Amino acid sequence: DCLSARSVGEATEALAREGARVLAGGTDLLNAIKTNLVHPRLLVYILGIEELKKLSWNGRAGGAGIGDGTLSIGAAVRLADLEYDLKVAEAFPALVEAVRVIGGTQIRNMATLAGNLANASPGADTPPVLLVLGAQVEIAGPGGTRRLALEGFFTGPKRTVLEPGEMLRAVLVPRPPAASGAAFRRLGRVSLDIAKINCAAWLARDGERIATARVAFGSVAPTPVRAPGVEAALVGQKGGETLFRQAAELAGADIAPITDVRSTDAYRRQVAAVLLREALQEAWNRAGGR
Repeated sequence: DCLSARSVGEATEALAREGARVLAGGTDLLNAIKTNLVHPRLLVYILGIEELKKLSWNGRAGGAGIGDGTLSIGAAVRLADLEYDLKVAEAFPALVEAVRVIGGTQIRNMATLAGNLANASPGADTPPVLLVLGAQVEIAGPGGTRRLALEGFFTGPKRTVLEPGEMLRAVLVPRPPAASGAAFRRLGRVSLDIAKINCAAWLARDGERIATARVAFGSVAPTPVRAPGVEAALVGQKGGETLFRQAAELAGADIAPITDVRSTDAYRRQVAAVLLREALQEAWNRAGGR
């Protein structure tokens, strides 16, 4: 069965039923159904809910906290909506870079950012960027709404904290402060394939030194992960090529890649340092480090 929900309340009520699944763009779910990986009893279609289609800025520009210059991305906002939004590209170039490598044009015209997160693939391209940008997710359920940091959303491959009756309502991304920058890098077998490995870096400058650093990887653990060892090695140091190369070499201690059909664990460890070094340099440049 399929229900076209007219409101978030109607959607969450339906999702409380056994075997119910959210249907938005369907680029992951419909493929899983066709290949007999999942067998939902009820599909709850949400792209007709007007409030979920909103892509809006909340609060004043230039702030660093949720609700203070924050981009709110509704669960029905398609990837193409982000890809071609000039204000989003200006504020979050790394996020747009990650969006643009997801599938082809047809996929991005249907797929949603919320769906990319809720699918919880360890190799998804947007989670590392959103992690370093300090994103939160807003979850709607029978008891109302709740917010949590994206870091606490993923619990394992294809698993999240969402309970029966709950769905992602929005993704909240705080506008980065001045003198900061982020970058995204990924490697895949071919352009339309899932990443062998991807990473993102965000740096905030204090003059020539790094005041704050956030680094995240995908396809190197059961969930997208931060790299605390790398981050600690960067903070307080003078930014530059030598530091970025040395810090990137520490990435192996923060990741736990496996060997699968796309790559070996040894190769992923080797490439992690290369991609991260490039991402750190680009993030530094975007923060005004040239």
